[in-house]
Amino acid sequence: MVGMTASMRVRRLDHYNIDTAKPDETVAFYCDVLGAVNDPARRPDFGFPGAWLFLDDHPVIHVNFIDEDRTGPTGAFNHIAFEAEGFLDLCQRLDDRGIRYATNELPEIDLLQVFARDPNNVRLEFNIRGECEAVAAARADG
Repeated sequence: MVGMTASMRVRRLDHYNIDTAKPDETVAFYCDVLGAVNDPARRPDFGFPGAWLFLDDHPVIHVNFIDEDRTGPTGAFNHIAFEAEGFLDLCQRLDDRGIRYATNELPEIDLLQVFARDPNNVRLEFNIRGECEAVAAARADG
């Protein structure tokens, strides 16, 4: 292993970084839908405008404000996945905002998934574990 030690491991998503010409819409999307917190005082001055959006006190989403829209193909980047909870609440948040999404239910591994796109056409995947039984019960109750 050249350049790596045996103790190196990837533990979780640290952050992802997107460029947007839609700063207000993008920040609102992540704050409203994911419950992220925009705390401008905690973002260092990088010499360009942007935002750090926090989940569980960690700046998971870095947003760079740019002048020209660059949405479109992003090379090998396909989507960003978040571990989440609250399947029904997430679906309701998306419904309330008119955001289209798809779901996938894999009860055999107790996994619910929600797929959506942010205002910049970035594909998002939300993996919700351990809620299949409760969601099925809530649906049965009507």
